[in-house]
Formats: sequence, structure tokens, C-alpha cells
Amino acid sequence: MDMSEVVILDEHDRAAILSAMSLVGREYGEDDFYQFFYQCSRMNGMLPTRLSKALFDFRMGRSGSVLLIKGLLTQQHVPPTPALRGNTWNKTTLAARKIMCIALSQLGHIYNFLGKKDFDYIDDVFPIYRDRNEQLGSNCDFLEWHVEDGFHPAKADLAALFCLRGDAAVQTHICKAQDLDLDANFRAELMKKNFLIQVDPTFQPGSGAEGQFRCAVLSEGEDPEIIYDPAYMIGATPEAQAALKHVHDCIQAAYQSITLEPGDLLVFDNRRVMHARSAYQPAYDGSDRWLLRSLLLESYWKTRECLDQLALTPDSVAWPPPRSTSTIAQINGRKGAENERFIQQEAVSDHASQRSEV
Repeated sequence: MDMSEVVILDEHDRAAILSAMSLVGREYGEDDFYQFFYQCSRMNGMLPTRLSKALFDFRMGRSGSVLLIKGLLTQQHVPPTPALRGNTWNKTTLAARKIMCIALSQLGHIYNFLGKKDFDYIDDVFPIYRDRNEQLGSNCDFLEWHVEDGFHPAKADLAALFCLRGDAAVQTHICKAQDLDLDANFRAELMKKNFLIQVDPTFQPGSGAEGQFRCAVLSEGEDPEIIYDPAYMIGATPEAQAALKHVHDCIQAAYQSITLEPGDLLVFDNRRVMHARSAYQPAYDGSDRWLLRSLLLESYWKTRECLDQLALTPDSVAWPPPRSTSTIAQINGRKGAENERFIQQEAVSDHASQRSEV
């Protein structure tokens, strides 16, 4: 990355951030998210100058479409990475969510879709054994290039990834649409609405976000927007399909890679930047990579025709989710045991499948 897009915080910066956190009168998940987010937004004026200026420049488009903030959170005790989706909240992850809300409130509104299977305003991203070969953030195969929820008219303006636990062997890949060296004929094809994109499996059936939608991949202009998700997208004509292949080839010469470390916050323009993740081999033992992901809208006005699909009011979604009274150790112990049983069942199933194919 261009060093102008990287901000490195020091211990004095972190002390100012912790001071701002301590003045937020609510906690994530206690009640209405937007009351909590409002309290966080009041504190962004207390952020250290280095961070506040970086966020301001990013919002104004002065520092490009990608921003990496390093050292946002000091090394804290992060509990074992969960094995399954469910109750992942604890002291550290709730503190990280609060930091995200304070910082990101300077850029827009954190939101999510009502139709998500595992709804939260800020999602946990970690490897799940049963998803290992799916095109989901919880897999271990190469996570294909994409923009978040490209099929949806209310797709995020910005996306943010906060690293709780890193993995030196895993790279997050970033590619700006404006960096693609596209052939003029293919560029013209990409601007036509000759592409079909499907809803990804993170949405519930019957959520209103179903089926497939026709779209263009690229907008006009020198700094174009892009909708690209080859795992769930095809060209409706041979020319369109060839143009998709051309995008893939151009990405290989234009992308950059980042290895996220604990305390890193990566923010990027979800309308102009594609991202992907390298393949890796999780251990599924509590030591795996663990991120928090949030989506942001710069304004709800541009999504006014589909506001009924977004979680905007306290009664629009069952949140916060039920909280277990068990200790984190008990929760992770149960999840670990359940995950181990699932792995054993999958191994038996895979073996039986291989025998049936012989």
C-alpha cells in the first residue's frame, strides 16, 4: 500500500482512544444499537489528531479509497477463536466493537441487512469447519474477489475489517477498480447491463433478497464503481463472460496484499475496491484468525427505496441476541466439543463419499 494510506498509532494515541471509550455511557448489545452508536459518535471528537485527520482525509477522498490504521487496540487477552457461530461476545470483542463504532462514526452509519442468517451489526469472521470449501468469509479456500453484497441496491459504501487475532500466513488482497488496465472494448462491455449476479448464501430464504439480478460491472468515469463477484456472477452473453475473464486477468497485475495484525483496522471503499483473501489452513483449535467486519452507509437517503430491508429501528430486528450466562470458557468448551464431533462426522461422510465414487 501507498504509505499515505497507512496510519500507525502510538501509545499516546491509544491512551486518548481509551479515554474516549470510557466516556461512552452505553455498551454494545445492551439495548438499541443506534442509541449506542449515537453515544459513540459523540466521542469521535476526542480521538487523537493523527487518527481523526486520517479519517477526515479518507472521507474527503484525499487519501485514496483504502485506509489501514495500525495499533488501534493494544494487545489484550483475546479468548480462543470460536469454532461455530453464536455467542462470540466477551470483554475484548465488545471493547473492539466500541472502538470501531467511535472511529467509524466519523465516516458514516454502521448498518446491516434484516435478511442475514446470523444477524449482528458488527459481524465476527473466523474459520468454520463446515464452511471450509464454501465461498464465504469463514472458509479456508481462496476467498474470491468480490464487493460486499454487490447484488443489493443498498450495498455498503464502505467496509471495515478489524483484526482481533492475526495469522502471518493469511493475506487480505485489495484491488482498486481504477487500477485495472482494461482493454477499451472490454471496458465498454463491462458497462452494459449484461451480467447476472446472485444473492449469496448469508441471506435467509424469504428475506426479500433472493434470485438473481441484472447489472453492469463497471460504471463510467476515471474512478469507476465496480460490482464484481465471480463466485456468484456470470455474463449473460459470450462477450460479457469474456469481459469477466478479462477483469480477472487484469486484477492479477493490479492488486496489493496486506497481512492484518492484531489491532489493525482496514477500511475501504466497497463501491470502488474489490477484496479477496488467500487460502490457508486453520487449526480449528482456538488459535485461528479472527476479524470483526462492519458495513457503512454514507447516507441512508440513497437507500430510501429499500429501507424496509435494513435494520434501522429497535423493533425491526431481534437484537441484541440472547446472551448466555455461561462463562466464556464454558461457551468455548462446548463449541470446541461440538466442532470436534462435527469434524469427525464430516470425515466419516467424506470417506463414505470417496468409497462410493471408486
